[in-house]
Amino acid sequence: MTDISDRLLRLNAALDGELDAMGSLAFERELRDDLTLAAEYQRLSNLRDAVRQHAPREAAPQALADRIAAMTAAAPAASSAQGATVRTAMVVPFRRQPWLDTRAMAMAASFAVLGLAAGSALTSLRTPGGSPDVAQHLVSDFARAEIAGQPFDVASSDRHTVKPWLANRTTVSGTIVDLAPESFPLVGGRVTIVDRIPTPTLVYRHNEHVVAVTELPADAKLTRGAGGIETIDGYHVARWLDANLAYVAVSDMDEKALGEFVDVFRRGGAATGPTRP
Repeated sequence: MTDISDRLLRLNAALDGELDAMGSLAFERELRDDLTLAAEYQRLSNLRDAVRQHAPREAAPQALADRIAAMTAAAPAASSAQGATVRTAMVVPFRRQPWLDTRAMAMAASFAVLGLAAGSALTSLRTPGGSPDVAQHLVSDFARAEIAGQPFDVASSDRHTVKPWLANRTTVSGTIVDLAPESFPLVGGRVTIVDRIPTPTLVYRHNEHVVAVTELPADAKLTRGAGGIETIDGYHVARWLDANLAYVAVSDMDEKALGEFVDVFRRGGAATGPTRP
């Protein structure tokens, strides 16, 4: 019973994103070894995504909004009254000594430096590096999959297996190109959530490296920078468009290899011809 309870706790913690790096790796191993646990995790993940996508958002009741507004308006008045009481109580004069002024100024300067350093640290934590758009999100998704050692949801080199699997779970019917002759074999695919919408990501391998290509509607907010290769958080990112779709490729390959992949993918995609859903 205890073991089952622990597994349920880890399952819910994983769904809520509350596991640390070591806990996530251990949980990924449990999913690989326990098909029942993996199926339950997938079921709950699908349920969570469906709720996020389709459940209506409830507005706060007007009575609650009025109460919060009233409390906010009353707070400054209470602060002013408290300040007046403190000023009235301070009737005993105090004559500061020069050495006290010097020490106080030094202490204030020290606190100011510490506050500036803490503010800079918080700003660096809150502000992600690189492009603050869809590409940044996909880089984070790529890094998470790389750490977990599970870069795909469906493992197959057959595009006729990967394509229908993704089509049943995403809103984009895109292009799957066979690039094995060019040394970029397909190894699988996964579902990536972009702006709460499930989108297909194809996973190709090149030697010991992996490249993940996410296919999105052409009107997605990622056209900025399309046509080149940039570096975000140490990973190389390529973006391009065709008549129907937009593509973002994220990889730990070097820039030259990623450029070659994009070239052969675009040539193969033009021959295959993507379709809209």
